[in-house]
Amino acid sequence: MSSFRQFLLYNPLLNPIRLTAWNIMTKLLAERNLAIVAAGDEQEKSAFRELLKKVRLQIPMVLRDSEAYSIYSAVIHTAKIPGIIAEVGVYEGGSSWLISEMKGSREFHLFDTFEGLPPATGDDPKFKEGTFKSSLERVQKVLRNYPNLHFHKGLFPKTAVGLEDLRFSFVHIDVDLYQSTKDCLAWFYPRLNPGAMLISHDYQEAEGVKKAFTEFFADKPECLVELSGTQVCFIKTGTASGQARA
Repeated sequence: MSSFRQFLLYNPLLNPIRLTAWNIMTKLLAERNLAIVAAGDEQEKSAFRELLKKVRLQIPMVLRDSEAYSIYSAVIHTAKIPGIIAEVGVYEGGSSWLISEMKGSREFHLFDTFEGLPPATGDDPKFKEGTFKSSLERVQKVLRNYPNLHFHKGLFPKTAVGLEDLRFSFVHIDVDLYQSTKDCLAWFYPRLNPGAMLISHDYQEAEGVKKAFTEFFADKPECLVELSGTQVCFIKTGTASGQARA
């Protein structure tokens, strides 16, 4: 990637301009209902398109339509797996809304600094501290009609202290950085029930994210599967200790 393109995409001085552009783009997409989904049940896809249109009209989403559908579909199809749901990297709450709509009665834990990205390392040359800053209060207002939501403000995994006995059926992470991704994998992996799925954003575009996955799964039995857009996922094999809390 050229240095000029990196400047346009990641320089924090341009955050207000990028946010305005995202707002305009997502509203145009929503108004034209351009959700592109290549596979899946027709009824499921139709419901997804309507929901995504509703979300995009109110929230600037950095997810592509296909990425949003991967999350939506994963929530539906992990309903038969014991355990609850988590998301690390909430931003404005777009993916959280999709998850909340389809999670059923499962608890949903949402983790974010709500102060933007923490300091990056040399493994994360694209990202600057404070990028993707959002508001906890705004996200809580958007999701106010959904039950069993738990918000954790601060840097993960410090914000997960006291939650060590939880077990999960689906986890979505969108944290951009090497250390944050590594911390998420280390914390959630032993707490995923067999058959549970974890999806991460930015695998193909963020060097630190891909490095963290490559290192972590070097000695693990699971296969990493690259999805449409920038996502990667895996399904947990084996057994998990403890009982799922639903």
